[in-house]
Amino acid sequence: MEEHAPRFNLSIVSSDVEVGGARLSAEYALSDEEIAIAHWWVLINCEEVKYWKELHLNFPEVDGDLEYHNMTFANYFRTWMDMIKSDDNPNWSHELLLLAMQPQRARVYPTCTVNGVKFVSEERDSRRRTQNSGVMAKGHGLDYYGVLHSVVELVYAEGMKVHLFKCRWFDTGAQSMKMDQYGNLSVNTATSAYEDDPFVFATSVKQVFYLDDLARGDAWKIANIVHPRNIYRAATLGVTIPGPEADAYQEPNAVGIHDVATVRQNNVKHGRVLRIRDEDSTFIDVDPNEETDDDSDDELRHRLPDINSDTEEDSSDDSDYEP
Repeated sequence: MEEHAPRFNLSIVSSDVEVGGARLSAEYALSDEEIAIAHWWVLINCEEVKYWKELHLNFPEVDGDLEYHNMTFANYFRTWMDMIKSDDNPNWSHELLLLAMQPQRARVYPTCTVNGVKFVSEERDSRRRTQNSGVMAKGHGLDYYGVLHSVVELVYAEGMKVHLFKCRWFDTGAQSMKMDQYGNLSVNTATSAYEDDPFVFATSVKQVFYLDDLARGDAWKIANIVHPRNIYRAATLGVTIPGPEADAYQEPNAVGIHDVATVRQNNVKHGRVLRIRDEDSTFIDVDPNEETDDDSDDELRHRLPDINSDTEEDSSDDSDYEP
């Protein structure tokens, strides 16, 4: 981050997120409708907006109607922020005014590093010998598993940025997720769900490594939560511990996670939003002075055996795309 870069105090704005790679091509650009959905998702999951959200829900014309609330809240919120414009109100801030004005643009990237952990889009991951596209997000008593489609950077006025992951979620039904007697969770990656709810905060996900489930076969994968190396919690350590420099964490690629073209689409619309903000928002501290080398060395250390030597490396030189 530049020395004089603006700083924003909203909980949804994090300096621990760094996008990477050339911006994705036009086919990955968000439509106006998707930008509106992403902005709405940010609003209803922003802790500082909670007061205004509850106020709107209790309006006589809303009367707790969630569908009507979802349709009208963004406009009400912007009107309120424009009318108040005063630091005398404890529930108003300049950052909330910027948020209410909606994103000025949306940029889409293939990679992202969050708290020292590298995430890679599913499409790019399929051309590599490492696996960094698996994600897990916690909701109300339910964990959501999927793969990263793209990294979305919403740019608001004055350069305020909010980073989201656009994900392809697997079905969370009992027929698509199985737990064995040893506590291993297996997920059917040929399923798809929550197509209308693809977004989650980049800082709210954990990385998942999918292993082939040899017992169930086909598209079933055992989900393993990744525990990054050389990343420490300051609250646990109490002191700063120097360590060897390391690239962002990567895992070897698993075989055969079905891409979006072969997914069996689940057309049942679940009609609810992932309340990711309800999870324990404990962030991992990373040494800001630690340098990150090109990912080629780390990739060499995690190569699969020669049986997969015919896998094509990700050598494409993406051109920069400006939506």
